[in-house]
Amino acid sequence: MSTKTTPNYLFFILAALLLISCGRERKTEKAGMQNETSFIEVSIGGMTCTGCEQTIQAGITKLEGIKSVKASHVAGNALVEYYPGITDTVKIKAAVTGSGYIVLKLTPNPVNQAAE
Repeated sequence: MSTKTTPNYLFFILAALLLISCGRERKTEKAGMQNETSFIEVSIGGMTCTGCEQTIQAGITKLEGIKSVKASHVAGNALVEYYPGITDTVKIKAAVTGSGYIVLKLTPNPVNQAAE
C-alpha cells in the first residue's frame, strides 16, 4: 500500500464514524421525547396468589416501554406505568392474556397512580 492512499482510507473511516455517531444522537433525541409516562389499572380475573402476581408482572415487564408494574391478587389488578410512545394498552392487555389471565377492565389514569 502506498503512502498516498493511506490518507484516503483514514478519511473514509473518519467519515463513517461520524455518520454512525450522528445516528446515535438522533435515537437519543427521539428517546428523550418518550420521557412522559401514563398509568393504567388493569383489572384481572383469575389471580389467586403471589405466584400469579409474579407471572403477570413478568409478562408485562417483558414489553418494551414499561416503566413499572405492580400486580395484586388481593385487589385483583395490576397498576402499570408505561411510555405511550413506545407501547400501548392493547399490548399490555395481550401480555396479561398471554400470561393466562383474563382482563376484566382497563382504567386509564387511575386515581391511585402510585405503582408502588
